[in-house]
Amino acid sequence: MRHGPACLALVAACSVKVDYTGTLFQCDPDGACPSSYVCIDQRCVPSEPGPAECASAMTAGDEHTCAIRDDGTAWCWGRNTYGQLGDDTTTSRTLPVQVTGTALPQFTAIAAGANHSCAIAKAGSVWCWGLGGVGQLGNGSSSDNHSPVQVMGVTGATAIATGNSHSCAVAGGSVVCWGGNDSHQLGLEGASTYPTAQPVAGPTGVTALSARGDTTCAVDGSRAVWCWGNNESGQFGDGRLDSPPIPVRTMFSDAIGVAVGQSFSCAVTSGGAVFCAGNNGTGQLGDAVNSSAMPVPVALAVPAKAIAAGNDYACAIDGQGQPWCWGDNENAQLADTTTFSHAIPIRAEYSDVVEIAGGGGHLCVRSKAGGITCGGYNGHGELGDGRRTTRGAPQAITGLTGVTTVGAGAGHSCATLGDKTVRCWGANDRGQVGDGSVTRRTRPVPVQGVSGAVQVVTGDRHSCAAIDGAVMCWGQNGRGQLGDGSFETHGVARKVVGLTGASVLAASGERTCALTAGVVRCWGANDAGANGGGPGDDSAAPVTVQMLMTPSQGIAVGDFHTCSINPDHTVSCWGSNGVGQLGDGGDSSPVPVAVKTLTSIDQLAARGNTTCAHSSADGSVWCWGEGGDGQLGYGGFGARGVPQKVNGVPGAVAAVAGDTHTCARRGDGGVACWGGNFVGQLGDDTYRGRPAPGAPALVMDVRDLALGNLYACALVGSAGGVSCWGDDREGQLGDGVAARIAPVSPLLPCP
Repeated sequence: MRHGPACLALVAACSVKVDYTGTLFQCDPDGACPSSYVCIDQRCVPSEPGPAECASAMTAGDEHTCAIRDDGTAWCWGRNTYGQLGDDTTTSRTLPVQVTGTALPQFTAIAAGANHSCAIAKAGSVWCWGLGGVGQLGNGSSSDNHSPVQVMGVTGATAIATGNSHSCAVAGGSVVCWGGNDSHQLGLEGASTYPTAQPVAGPTGVTALSARGDTTCAVDGSRAVWCWGNNESGQFGDGRLDSPPIPVRTMFSDAIGVAVGQSFSCAVTSGGAVFCAGNNGTGQLGDAVNSSAMPVPVALAVPAKAIAAGNDYACAIDGQGQPWCWGDNENAQLADTTTFSHAIPIRAEYSDVVEIAGGGGHLCVRSKAGGITCGGYNGHGELGDGRRTTRGAPQAITGLTGVTTVGAGAGHSCATLGDKTVRCWGANDRGQVGDGSVTRRTRPVPVQGVSGAVQVVTGDRHSCAAIDGAVMCWGQNGRGQLGDGSFETHGVARKVVGLTGASVLAASGERTCALTAGVVRCWGANDAGANGGGPGDDSAAPVTVQMLMTPSQGIAVGDFHTCSINPDHTVSCWGSNGVGQLGDGGDSSPVPVAVKTLTSIDQLAARGNTTCAHSSADGSVWCWGEGGDGQLGYGGFGARGVPQKVNGVPGAVAAVAGDTHTCARRGDGGVACWGGNFVGQLGDDTYRGRPAPGAPALVMDVRDLALGNLYACALVGSAGGVSCWGDDREGQLGDGVAARIAPVSPLLPCP
């Protein structure tokens, strides 16, 4: 690994040697950094090294990446929960590690699935490692393996492909598959799992093979495309939406290559045209059309030579080695220096490319010289540059003390301090950080024009502070969520009109509510009457909730619903009830309805479409609404229209809700969390989700807790420090780290 010079002698703000471990250091006030460093997001980071030019093949899985070096060794990096990196551990890696094992052969090709990987040896045998619960490793068992095991009965393999839970190979011009078969992704009508390779009937003389999710496709010797497995989005391109149990010949023709995405597929013809079929929710069909079960032409400006797909995007390589990409670009994986999705192909910022590999939210390319470059999501280290953008364990924000309250939004965070000023950090594309700019801030900065603040709350892209009974808001305002009487976005704080005596604030999505002398008043998005003034337009100024028992003892705001604690400590909710977030088992309602069964409630929490409550009677926590990630805590997955008791949170004093996860703050200062954990948002230093509380978050002496969309921040200890964990793409953890929209080179060591 190459290291830069020590910063101590060159930049006063730096105090230790900078390397590629993810540690970043502050730039000089004028933006200067030492030689070999650049100033990014106010921090000095090492200049990007050029790609190590020793790769002969590569692949991208959902959250990990692998490559074959010129010497035939395999190397992987990224998420390793099930041993999919093959280094005989389950430790995720932000830098490439060698796939290890006893007497491993030299490899020539490699494929990464959702949680497992497979490679072809020079002699044609196939080896797999990682998650093996449904036989996708092909060694006759259903056990995970953290280093390679040989697939039984496969010889002379020439191509390999992997999906969510299955694997396929081309041997002797025919296809064999093994693993999960619940969607017939093995092309078989029989059992739901096959732990050894099974022949696939249909395509012969196969020249190309691709798999993703529960779908597999192959190009046969006549250039016809055959597909099998899941076809619910019409990704087969044969005009129907059902999923036949055996391979079917599709309407793609004259194909020389095929690429399968999560719910779509594409094929490139001998003449260089590209056609796609299936879901087009993010433009992955490459044209401004609706989803289609028949192949539609991609609006490609040049003839293509090869095609590749990620989960919800695709790329083609033209005759000059230039990639053209389309579809989802939320993580800047299409390498056009933006995060905007594209329904029409755009030219990616790469050149001299001979291979493309698409992952879940990241994309890698290999140059003719053997160099690999990757861009996009780096939450588990899948870019291989040593700088992941998630934290599975709490990390203290340096220099932030004296905090009294914290707030967490979609991608930004805020805190009030003992001097009653406000600091914010993270995403700032709509001015939600409040410093008058739209520059992302990876460290806390003062909010302009706000003093005397006693509470701060955050919606998706706006923030509000309570100040001596008044309220000031800043950030996005397209739906009136700033409450200043306009729909104009502002990067500096504006006073909410017509509001005095505000004692408690709550915000989520594009809405804000306040308690004023026990009366609930709301402003912003009014979907399903969530502001409580009845159906109608969005509210740019506070409106009083009608027909609500007063005085309210507390409020909680979701994206499209609101809840209040009644004087008798029951709960009423109003707004959207699409996934049961009102808790009455009924339909959406613009007027308050009683939540079933709850009594003795002293605290509420909501975010997104989830609601939770704490009972003073026995310290229990109850949740209802959206539960697809297990965030309701009852031990299962799925929405519930009436409150469910959370299992295993003794000593809870408050509940806190996020979009995909939920936490309870305990009386001993600990935190118990449950739900989704794919970016480490449960704070237990793992990335395994759970539908009920388990191991506590690794933070103690918590005085206040705020959950954002995919992260959390806690006020810790009497000194008022803040620790955050989870998603860090926008710098919302305040640690100086943020995702880069420019591609980087994995630090693959060359022999």
